[in-house]
Amino acid sequence: MDSAARTLVVFHAHPDDEALLTAGTMARAAAEGHRVVLVVATDGALGLTDETEFGAAGDALAATRSRELAASARVLGVARTVELGHADSGSGPEVWPDPPGGRRFVRVPVDEAASALADVLVEEGADVLTTYDPSGGYGHRDHVRVHEVGA
Repeated sequence: MDSAARTLVVFHAHPDDEALLTAGTMARAAAEGHRVVLVVATDGALGLTDETEFGAAGDALAATRSRELAASARVLGVARTVELGHADSGSGPEVWPDPPGGRRFVRVPVDEAASALADVLVEEGADVLTTYDPSGGYGHRDHVRVHEVGA
């Protein structure tokens, strides 16, 4: 890296949001010599999937999405990926009960989640943090929470 290189931290709600929303930005930043760090808030276990195609649901889906996240990060030139490990809050009308030993991201206090994100920002000496707009882009409760935590 040259002296003008910066550290970009990209904060997303779910594994696959990086591919859908900021892949081009991350790949370009990495290609230009900047350090790119990807932080993902949830495990993605409640994501939409065609179970007949993927055969995955719940913990199995979360494991698949984590593997796909790692592969995506490699292709995009991401230097470090941090999975905060909160449970996916889902997108239905009601938030499901918390899974054993975990909490849905929307139930994690903003200060607690922000502290975990701040730890990454400090460790990395971040110059830039990306997050979502106040509506989370399209209103998904985990995306809105990413905005709240990132702000």
